[in-house]
Amino acid sequence: MFKTKFKNFFLTVLLFFIPIFITFLFLNFILIKISTQNIFPRPLAASLPNTLLTFYPDTYDKKNLKKFTAVLGNSVAQGNGDAYLQGVDNYSISHHLHDIKKKNYLIFGRAGLNSIASVTNLIKIHKLSNQSILTPDLNKPNSVIFFLYEGIDLVWNHSLYINNAKENETVEDFTLKIINRDSNPFFLEKLYNSFPILPFVGAFFEDFLKLFNEIFESKNLKDSISSIFDRIKKLFGFYIVLGDKEKNDLTWVNSLKDHKNIKNIRPIQGASETLNEEQMLIGLQIFYESIKQVKFWSKTNNVYIVYISSPISIYDWDEPIIYERQNLPSKFTKKDIKSITNDENKIKNIFLRNEVKKFSAKNEIIFIDPTDSLINEGKNKVLHGPLDWGHLNNEGYEIVSEFISKKIH
Repeated sequence: MFKTKFKNFFLTVLLFFIPIFITFLFLNFILIKISTQNIFPRPLAASLPNTLLTFYPDTYDKKNLKKFTAVLGNSVAQGNGDAYLQGVDNYSISHHLHDIKKKNYLIFGRAGLNSIASVTNLIKIHKLSNQSILTPDLNKPNSVIFFLYEGIDLVWNHSLYINNAKENETVEDFTLKIINRDSNPFFLEKLYNSFPILPFVGAFFEDFLKLFNEIFESKNLKDSISSIFDRIKKLFGFYIVLGDKEKNDLTWVNSLKDHKNIKNIRPIQGASETLNEEQMLIGLQIFYESIKQVKFWSKTNNVYIVYISSPISIYDWDEPIIYERQNLPSKFTKKDIKSITNDENKIKNIFLRNEVKKFSAKNEIIFIDPTDSLINEGKNKVLHGPLDWGHLNNEGYEIVSEFISKKIH
């Protein structure tokens, strides 16, 4: 009698979960198939797991992906900026290069990555893509474009080394150690690679929790309704700042000399303005070792460094120029707000560009520096913002793409 009841109970549970599991697999399959730029809504793209995020942009021929260029870096490589926020189809440099050169470009750069992490992301996704029957198999890239953004890359590189390297550990040993350690996918990454629906749904729940928290903390019904409609607007592609509302705490006084109507700009980034020369050299060494490792791993001689100058370096600013600082204290005073002059920033910009140029020549790497073109164009048009002053806008990306296209194979 007990055995019969247990058997019936087991069958009931099985019949209950089988349809759920089949539905889960079906939705997982559908997510993978539709997670491309021409189908998937832009506002939801950030919810895609790491591997699918590489295949999201329309920067490659989906039917012929045997040869491709790997694009490394952080948010500049990824294509962040006004074009992305406004739903423009060709929002990144890789999009424009794909149109110009008719070749495949896969973006492995992500917002917030230091140079080492960008390399490990390439190696990791290469492994993951070949472990799943649901994503394209990848060869190693036949060429590499590594973006170096002077505004924050070296700051992150320097911080990574100073805070994590062992005593007397060289930059070379440290870089190789981190790449070997972090380029192997861990369990959750393998799980998410096969079942991307899991992190996708998780991102939705996280966003809903933030919404409920905002509603709970809102002072009145108007604020609650505003939070709900902001998310609806974002879902339909409108530029909306959620949660962390933009504030005027740092006194937005930056303005351009050549563009009198461009003023009250938020604190911006310069040529690694928070670092001294010794610290910049450490940040550069991390970048150099990272690019050496990706060149060794990929077995390609077609490696390019693209130097992207910061907004302070591109224009002539009214002084003093208030620059963006990472990790400001929650209660800061005027002494925490730092500024720089055009000449001080220019010295750092020229120093960094010359250093990278010397390294590139010594290591047979092609150095591409569109800074002068951006400076000349920036006298007549604004190449950043107006929504996101941390990145080039679509016109800025087009200028850089045209410049790069003349230098690469």
